[in-house]
Amino acid sequence: MRDRFLIFLLFCFAFLANCSKDPDDNSWTRSNYTGSYKNIEFTESLIQEFTPGIYKEADIPDDIKLLTHGRIEIDFQYDGGALHSFMPLLYYGSINRNDHDNAVEEPAFHLVVEVGHYNVIPLPVEYLFYTISTFRLPQYCRDTFWPVLAGVNYTFIIDKRPEGIILQLKEGKNLINVFPHAFFPDSSLMFFKDVTTYIDVNKGDSLEKVLMVGRGFTGFDKGLHEFNGEVTGLRIYKYILSGASPGYELEGARNQHTENQQVSYMARDNSYGNDKYIIMTYEFWPYKFESGVLMPNGAMQSGESDKTANNQLLTCYLKRSNIGFYKVYLQTFDENGSLLKSSAKPFDIWVYPKEWDFAFYEN
Repeated sequence: MRDRFLIFLLFCFAFLANCSKDPDDNSWTRSNYTGSYKNIEFTESLIQEFTPGIYKEADIPDDIKLLTHGRIEIDFQYDGGALHSFMPLLYYGSINRNDHDNAVEEPAFHLVVEVGHYNVIPLPVEYLFYTISTFRLPQYCRDTFWPVLAGVNYTFIIDKRPEGIILQLKEGKNLINVFPHAFFPDSSLMFFKDVTTYIDVNKGDSLEKVLMVGRGFTGFDKGLHEFNGEVTGLRIYKYILSGASPGYELEGARNQHTENQQVSYMARDNSYGNDKYIIMTYEFWPYKFESGVLMPNGAMQSGESDKTANNQLLTCYLKRSNIGFYKVYLQTFDENGSLLKSSAKPFDIWVYPKEWDFAFYEN
């Protein structure tokens, strides 16, 4: 238990004076991320659960139309066909309500979750895509880089937070894939509200909003497409951000990392200077990577670090034993050991296998 605790502290922002390199491993990839991961507090609530079908504008809750931060969970089973046709799990965007217009059912603005790109890239694939389009041109598109298999029950998760989007594909409790390149600042700018804004500004006398589950438009071909398989559930959650900033921040670190990374970071409480001290407490759920699946590997562990000076810069080296999910809480103390402040919301941090390395971390 003591060894596990020390290994965890190397990664999980435990403010140790010495984060040393493993002498037996020379394949470190240096993270060049220079942004920050701010400890922004929020609460969540379920807006609505949907079944397959078409939901016209009057049936879509305003909280979804104006959603800027939240989580989408889609339970589905895919039965094939994405190499030849558009396979939409979720569509939110525009539809032409005037059948007499020339551009009948023109999907001018939309976000879509789809299996496969059959006519967009050189080789058709059965990857799972999250795409946002304006004027029928993809502006933002991320995929699993791994095929979705027919006959398997999956859950796809889009977790949109102030610092970016986390995209995951699960089979039961096991992670099958995460979406490389999904978690960075440009992803934080695009969600339901952005699509709603595009439609409101450009709708003219024809376009209206529509939400579809198991149906949608390609953005390239006219006409409605149906998902070959079954969408068994769609849940959309709203995140309500706190108006007051707690002030805690990790500079040079983000939600997702992979093993064999060299990570340099600075933890700070922006409310105080370098004469104050920080203690970290953590909860760690270990995972293991076997046969292409990231699965739980033991019970949750917890611990607490020694105190360290506010704004201290450290460099740490992540190992295979760091793989897992971490919830990190910070507390600020004065020189006399009196507690000044605590983070009510943790920093959520994933360490993924080297096989899921993210190219944007490389030099």
